Amino acid sequence: MKIAYLNPTNNIRRPIAELAQILAQKGEQITIVYPESSACPTKNWVANEVIQNSPIQKVPIKSRYFAPLRYNFPQLLQTLREIKKVYQNNDKVHIWEYYYPLSILALLYASLNKKRRDQTILTTDGFVGYSYQPKEPKWLVPLFKTYTQLFARFLFKIPQTMTTYGESMLPFAKKAGVPLHKLKVISTGIHLEKFQKPNEEKIRKLKEEFNLKDEKIILFVGMLTERKGVDKVIDVSIKLLEERLKVKTLLVGDAHGENKYAQLVPEKYKDKIIFTGGRKEIPEFMHLAEVLLLPSEGEGLPGAVMEAMASGLPVVATKEGCTPDLIEDEKEGLLLEIGMNYYNAVKKIISNPKLSQEFSEKSQQKIKRFEWEMVSKKYEELYR
Repeated sequence: MKIAYLNPTNNIRRPIAELAQILAQKGEQITIVYPESSACPTKNWVANEVIQNSPIQKVPIKSRYFAPLRYNFPQLLQTLREIKKVYQNNDKVHIWEYYYPLSILALLYASLNKKRRDQTILTTDGFVGYSYQPKEPKWLVPLFKTYTQLFARFLFKIPQTMTTYGESMLPFAKKAGVPLHKLKVISTGIHLEKFQKPNEEKIRKLKEEFNLKDEKIILFVGMLTERKGVDKVIDVSIKLLEERLKVKTLLVGDAHGENKYAQLVPEKYKDKIIFTGGRKEIPEFMHLAEVLLLPSEGEGLPGAVMEAMASGLPVVATKEGCTPDLIEDEKEGLLLEIGMNYYNAVKKIISNPKLSQEFSEKSQQKIKRFEWEMVSKKYEELYR
């Protein structure tokens, strides 16, 4: 079977890269189309490296990068040429997201022909303005709601099938106007062994690099953005340090520009609250830590939470997006509503080894449902 994935941004999405690699190894002919701009950094973006070292056909489209929205605007004529080729040469065209330029153009092209509509699958991890309502910039939520009501509802009718990552997203899909009869829940997956068997030498080197001794490590993994709640991670860390607790916080991820959050860390705690930058040693960071803190205000099915669960690392996260599909509060970890006290939750875990162990064991058991070997079969069934 020939399958094309349309990745909406310069950074290849982890589910696309990993699913494409699995199917390519099974002999399927896989193509990934994506906008490319040197202005959008991909350093240490593992998914981009995954597809570069594989038999997957790569189709980069020259684009302009708009940093405030992290959007790539691909060249129009090249985009239309490549979209035409994709539909001519593939059995299925799997488009990610409904609000990026590349995705919109492909959906509009598919709308002109029933055969192309039947070829098309659209996946979204959330609905901006519904499942995710950012406070800043203030115009973003009304803009996306207007876009959804006036235009996206038409786009939702085009593909033969739509998918989203979790049951928790279904009420928001209904509010956004998705035809629920064509919406299927298929999660992303994870390679469990990668996180269950970390590289011990890499762990040793990380301990040396960040001068880790007997502190309890609070870990954050993600882009350094307002949506991810980086400021809340810093606030929690400062409160714990003010109590003279032996903790160290590692924030793993890039800011895609100037890291404004570094200014929030008092000078006396610069060696206790550390920005590591984008890193590839995520399994090793997970095994160094006592707790993953993800106070995000907008998520799909968060990969960092899945990775922590596979590593047996207890999680404190916001009850946001499809995170409840992964974690039940007080069972596999602690889930909080937006604005609740993350400090108390983190302290509860790092001061209670028995509770931490319970969360670890239950998380490792539950995450088995999301192993790629099982999840990829659901996508194969969808394509066939």
